[in-house]
Amino acid sequence: MSRIDLAAVWDDAKAMGMANRDLLGAIAGMFMLLPALVAEQLVTQPEALGENPTNDMVLARLAQYAELNWPVLMVFAVVSSFGVLAMHALLLRAERLTVKESLHAALLILPGYFLANLLQGLGVMSGMLLFLIPGFYLIGRLALIAPVAAAEKLTNPLTILQRSAVLTHGNGWRVFGVIALIFVTMFTLGIVLTSVIGVIAELLLPPDIADLMIALVSSVVETARGVLVVLVCAALYRVTAGAAKSGATASSR
Repeated sequence: MSRIDLAAVWDDAKAMGMANRDLLGAIAGMFMLLPALVAEQLVTQPEALGENPTNDMVLARLAQYAELNWPVLMVFAVVSSFGVLAMHALLLRAERLTVKESLHAALLILPGYFLANLLQGLGVMSGMLLFLIPGFYLIGRLALIAPVAAAEKLTNPLTILQRSAVLTHGNGWRVFGVIALIFVTMFTLGIVLTSVIGVIAELLLPPDIADLMIALVSSVVETARGVLVVLVCAALYRVTAGAAKSGATASSR
């Protein structure tokens, strides 16, 4: 497959965002922003690490965090996955669905996609243990599982993973680069905003309200990142699926 034109992908993502901003905002607010804000209030933080923590200490704290909060994290993952699928269905289905129809379409493919997402996560985690590079590569190759499931109505998790790998063949690192850039940019923006607003809120507001304000800002940034990833992945799917279809047509002549 030829190299992806990332400028064209970005332009397509922006165009889809502008054309569907109200509908995307409604879905993201209900199934990403609100759940993130609720989850932020429900999770329990483990004890803070001391100075100069070792890698084993960091991993142990992450394991403790997961053990303490797995029910909240699982519910949040299911709800946010549902929202991601609904947005992709809204953007990519040829029949131009309404919000209600997009939610119904997402519900039908949610089980298969969620299993594919879990398998993707296990694969990436395993790759990360092998000197990081294989994990990064798998992120790029399997980044399109949500648009694949939503656009092509796939319910078999293995088929979803295989289809994403086929579409990203020859472009795994470029896809990873785009996704990584979004995460790094939004992560940096989140740190800056929560730091600045956190200082102001702690000076002017009672502690509980200040904490809520910081959580709200963090959730808004997280939701914005999620919507941006959806738009870019949808645009990547349109480019790669179109190229694959053109290649198949040409080879059949």
